[in-house]
Amino acid sequence: MMNKLLIIVMLLISNNSSGQKSKMSFERFKAIKMSYITEKIGLTEKEESLFWEIYERYERKIFTDSRKEIKKIRRYYMTCKDSMSNDTALEMIKKINASEQYALQLKEERDKSLLEIFSAIKILKMHHAEYRFNREMVYKMKKK
Repeated sequence: MMNKLLIIVMLLISNNSSGQKSKMSFERFKAIKMSYITEKIGLTEKEESLFWEIYERYERKIFTDSRKEIKKIRRYYMTCKDSMSNDTALEMIKKINASEQYALQLKEERDKSLLEIFSAIKILKMHHAEYRFNREMVYKMKKK
């Protein structure tokens, strides 16, 4: 199974044409992340579908309810950063903090749902794998 995952990751990472730099699609990025985390946690095929069903449900909610809101606030900041009042800046900070706290609350709910099915060790491995994956992606982007 690990060999299959490694082959999938290698295929997804490799570019179709040599020397061409292209942006990675969100779906491709997600597939690489799923493969990476699945391998690091050591999920069986049966566990994999349950795990990703729960994980994705919460990730979608975090994206739609929190990250989009933060992105909207940051866009607004970029349009008026030089003329913004202190009160407006304070309101924006409060909104960003509230969105980040909500995202954290959703992650805690996700972990509770996952802990009903999986061991705490697997959930901790998931956290570590997410962290490592993000670090590796930043490193690869810096290299380019």
